[in-house]
Amino acid sequence: MRFAALPLLLLAALPLQAQIRDTTPPKLKRPTPVTDSAIARGRELFHGSANCAACHGVEGVGTDSGAPLAQGVWLHGDDTYEGILSRVLHGIPGSVSTRGTTMPMRGWSPLSDQEVRDVAAYVWSISHAWLKPEHR
Repeated sequence: MRFAALPLLLLAALPLQAQIRDTTPPKLKRPTPVTDSAIARGRELFHGSANCAACHGVEGVGTDSGAPLAQGVWLHGDDTYEGILSRVLHGIPGSVSTRGTTMPMRGWSPLSDQEVRDVAAYVWSISHAWLKPEHR
């Protein structure tokens, strides 16, 4: 009788096996404008003349003045490259900002159209860093 319960124990363990999940990050197709060179130029601007790091933090984790960018959660629009590009281009008014601080259009020093695209590429890359990018 003691061994008759063994098959039942094995059956009870099956749902546990089914609960084990693959922890490999999902693959994400990089938007076409998010190239390695655009990310590098955007990183330089983010930490340099655009002065984004002053509010969003050196690692993009946010400060009292600027929302986090590296966590993958967006409060002022979607997390697509186009959504990020729009926010860099048009800014965020202080009246709707989560910190009550205005995010200026095109950064603290006016960025060219290409520089805006590069900063958006960098921000997209840090906000999606937890995903495994699929390169072209």
